[in-house]
Amino acid sequence: CTPTFVVPLGCRRAMVDDKNNSTNTPLLEVQQTSVGSLKDWRLFPPAIKFIFWNEFCERFSFYGLKAILALFLSDRLGLSELKSTEMLHLFTMACYGTPLLGAILSDAFLGKYRTILSLSLLYAVGNCVMSFAAIPALDPETKRASNHAILGTTTGLVLIAIGTGGIKPCAAAFGGDQIEFSMPNGHAKERLQMLFFSVFCFAINVGAFLSMVLTPLVRTNVSYAVAFGMPALLMVLSVFIFWAGRGGYVDRRAVGSVFSSVGRVIIDAVRLRKHNTGFEPVNSTASLWLDSAKLKNSADEVEDVKALLRVIVFLLPAPMFWCLFGQKASVWVFQARQMNGQISWLGDLIIRPDQMQALDPLFVLIFIPLFSQVIYPFFEKHGNDLKPMKRMVLGMSLCSLSFFMSGLLQLVIDKTATSGSIGSFSNLLPESDPDNRTHHGSFNTTDAIGSTTQLSILWQVPQYIILTAAEVLFSVTGLEFAYSQAPVSMKSVVQAVWLLTTAAGDFITLLLVGVIGDKLSKANRSFLFAVGDIIATGFMMWASTSFKLRKNLSDEELRLADSLESDSVAM
Repeated sequence: CTPTFVVPLGCRRAMVDDKNNSTNTPLLEVQQTSVGSLKDWRLFPPAIKFIFWNEFCERFSFYGLKAILALFLSDRLGLSELKSTEMLHLFTMACYGTPLLGAILSDAFLGKYRTILSLSLLYAVGNCVMSFAAIPALDPETKRASNHAILGTTTGLVLIAIGTGGIKPCAAAFGGDQIEFSMPNGHAKERLQMLFFSVFCFAINVGAFLSMVLTPLVRTNVSYAVAFGMPALLMVLSVFIFWAGRGGYVDRRAVGSVFSSVGRVIIDAVRLRKHNTGFEPVNSTASLWLDSAKLKNSADEVEDVKALLRVIVFLLPAPMFWCLFGQKASVWVFQARQMNGQISWLGDLIIRPDQMQALDPLFVLIFIPLFSQVIYPFFEKHGNDLKPMKRMVLGMSLCSLSFFMSGLLQLVIDKTATSGSIGSFSNLLPESDPDNRTHHGSFNTTDAIGSTTQLSILWQVPQYIILTAAEVLFSVTGLEFAYSQAPVSMKSVVQAVWLLTTAAGDFITLLLVGVIGDKLSKANRSFLFAVGDIIATGFMMWASTSFKLRKNLSDEELRLADSLESDSVAM
């Protein structure tokens, strides 16, 4: 059996000096067992359970708000579908663009624990502001969006973007650190880290699924204000849970921002590129030009920057994946709105357009154990191990397929809608209330739920299945990849880079939607995005051919980690 180590709950990270080993190692309880399946959750350091529950509540809050945001902007603030799409992706871009702020705060000033706690409080305030802003969203006299609704919505979304974005690069890395600095190097540690990120994503998707089912029901049957209030309540609970685990966390002290050192190394490398360094290249082929920086910087600093740049180059195509994936909260919701959500064989159950998003986290909950316990072992057993980069390339390919399917479905919707599910003549007369519409033609059940065709909303299920499989292959793998390939000093930075790929994806969406507008049909827009993702997939395949995966931390890196954290503190 492979030896593994567990930190007792509430114990501070004690340091002992082994005369036969120059590396300071934690004083830990040893267990002889193997790691690799979900049953081995008991091997996690006990403090990690607080991180899991904190992430569950925070993701419930985020996805609960995001699930109903597009329809809130359209129905209550009176924005068009295109404007609502742009606003939602602008918000998402801000959420995934602010992780750099969190990484700087964490590495240079506060440490991961204090960064997560302080920005979570700001996050909770933003949720509360959103809830109050929706009371009511429409001015009773003009029937237009009231000033307080517009101001409150803007303020709330800004606070939420800063809060959720700031903690993103810290949350997963903070959980990974509990294992990184609590176990010795070896296969068991590597497997437990992979299990952590799978369970971490599992917790995210449980929260996302429940929120995407419940918040649309509340906004339909009660109000938007109460629907936004649910995420606010869960965010407050998230803060309390994270604070409650303060006695058992291992947290590296802030040692200064690595951004300045990265910039210094790159600038020195450019300035000194013509000099002969006399250094042997270490684990590098494509970034030899950085070796000249070793004349003014330590070899470790330069090699860390090399590792960072290799990860960045490999992740350059990733924004295109997130460009497509993010549109399930906007374009796919508006597509679902055109379809018939009444399911007769389920007792006339009505599925709301924004509830369809719940299929993604539901399928993730099924696919994560299916892939990790069945599919990956099957390929490994038959000599075709799906390495992380292969998984990510396959995930991008499936993402393209899902958008081809979405485009084909939109063609069918357009064709059936033209035949007149609301009559052969439909003229939308202007009304004082942007939610009111006047149809000329016969009224049927599809009007009652806002659709324009009798085509069942369940026809979206296949594209959700493919997109979710793509997410498990790309996102779950990418999260672990970004952590494992990062040097010790740059865990939060690489996590921030990984999250910035999502922000870049939303920027691409904003750019293309703004340029294209109504010039292309909805179906052709889907096909255009799918083709763009195929091109990005080809680039990632090329980048993967020269990328060399890092293994577990070396003893030298562990010594560096211990020297950086000095005496790690339990918060």
